[in-house]
Amino acid sequence: MYQKTIMLLGIVGVLLSLALGLYSVITWQIVTVLVAVCLGIPSLILTYEKVKSHENIDQGKAVREHEKEIVWSSTPSTEGNRGQEGKAESGVAKEDKLQDSEPLVDSAQITKLNVDDNLLDQIYEQAHREVINIYHDAQLSWFCIQVFPFGERNRVNIYLDFYAKWANKVCKFASNDCVRQVKHLSPDKRPFLGQGREVFTVLPWKEFPQWMQFIERAYAKIEPLTPAKGTLYQLMAYPTIDMRWRLSFEDGFSGTEHAFTWNGKGFDESSITQLY
Repeated sequence: MYQKTIMLLGIVGVLLSLALGLYSVITWQIVTVLVAVCLGIPSLILTYEKVKSHENIDQGKAVREHEKEIVWSSTPSTEGNRGQEGKAESGVAKEDKLQDSEPLVDSAQITKLNVDDNLLDQIYEQAHREVINIYHDAQLSWFCIQVFPFGERNRVNIYLDFYAKWANKVCKFASNDCVRQVKHLSPDKRPFLGQGREVFTVLPWKEFPQWMQFIERAYAKIEPLTPAKGTLYQLMAYPTIDMRWRLSFEDGFSGTEHAFTWNGKGFDESSITQLY
């Protein structure tokens, strides 16, 4: 509708210019200029809108690919966890080892996570100590809590991405509820389609301490997820202004997916948007 209106205004401008020229109100040189303007400006506007639309589509694809990469590629394997358990017992210093506690999620109330600022601070501090030994200028650029509420192992996974501007690399770390030990997910890669270069100035869980309410409010708007092993949801935080928080649900039985964004300002329809 918007594009049709712009084209209609351009056509009206051209016809009006020709009419003024036919009745000798203005010279044909001026008519030529007016026709060029009436055709040129709408064309520029439509071209800009088309480019902007493609950029938004590409950004959306990048986010979806990032989500799929987490689910299928980055989740620590069971065997890896067994090996990690042995290392945690034998070779990790006490001050670097995260304290185990009760399970991080309850299958009966899947949005009730036993994750608080203290745990997130521990994971962040451990990952940050390790990443600055690799890249001196690395800063947090992405944060994710991935939950398999009906899984047997790795039911809650926490991911942190750090961007190093000097090397132009993204360094990924993960921790899960089986072994509360931060793991470097190598290899380090360059940002995908330019995404990942922005960094947080304030840790997202510090800036928006009510993030868990976002999960509860969004889950209340969809059908309850099926108790299947593949059922999951992911809460992600981005440093970009236009997309602060993103939450996606996937039903492991039906394959149904839902996604929401939250700007961190309240919990009404103006702050929480359902994407699909």
